[in-house]
Amino acid sequence: MFNEDKTIAAAQKVMLEILLEVHRICVENNITYWLEGGTLLGALRHKGFIPWDDDIDISMPRKDYERFLKVAEKELDAKYFLQTRDIEPAFPLNIAKIRKHNTLLIETGENGDENYHHGIFIDIIPNDFYDSIFFVKWMRWGVLAREKKKDYLRGSIKRIMVTLYVNIILCLPLEFTKCVRLYFSKHKDWFSNRDAKYLTHPLDFGCLHFTKTKDILPVEKRSFEGFEFYVPNNPEEYLSSYYDENWMVLPPEEKRICHHQKIKF
Repeated sequence: MFNEDKTIAAAQKVMLEILLEVHRICVENNITYWLEGGTLLGALRHKGFIPWDDDIDISMPRKDYERFLKVAEKELDAKYFLQTRDIEPAFPLNIAKIRKHNTLLIETGENGDENYHHGIFIDIIPNDFYDSIFFVKWMRWGVLAREKKKDYLRGSIKRIMVTLYVNIILCLPLEFTKCVRLYFSKHKDWFSNRDAKYLTHPLDFGCLHFTKTKDILPVEKRSFEGFEFYVPNNPEEYLSSYYDENWMVLPPEEKRICHHQKIKF
């Protein structure tokens, strides 16, 4: 008989194994990373995985991220697969995943027949540094709107402003998103200054959350599933701004859901 809890626990074991491999590569090559999002929340609230969570997220400053990609191509254990848009053009995200061969995890929104690797994975997200967030927020809203990701815009600013801006953006040609990506790619060195005030994800990642650099760097170690991994140096403040001040409170049972449709080993 299928047991959802046991399946998630088994998948988490594989994800932890992948995280340990990524941690090894980062430590050996002096690459900065930190646990983030629900993974960081799990580390502080549960000392490991949130029981119903079925993914691991880590972040890196973009320069460290790009260096990690180069190193991982050579040093990553053969049982894992480095997934990026450059390696698999059909892969739709502007981040990297490390997947394990001979496993399967179909996420919500996927069919499983897409032309890219679907193994159990962890997410590796590049972060850029900014001194001002106003311009970047508007450019990101434009990218997300152009790519029909309106759900990410809810609650970001007053509804009437979102509606107006989205409608304007949707009248622009498809090249809008390409131009924005090209601009930020061409000038990415501008966004590598660790003395800048803020850190945030790629333009088309979806999350509109900006983090104060001083709350992230330098990173420190915390326990996760009995191992030491790197986290922001002020994780409590990070989680309060990412979620809210009640992040230690468990959600109601109906909201304790995972995001996969199918897992195989």
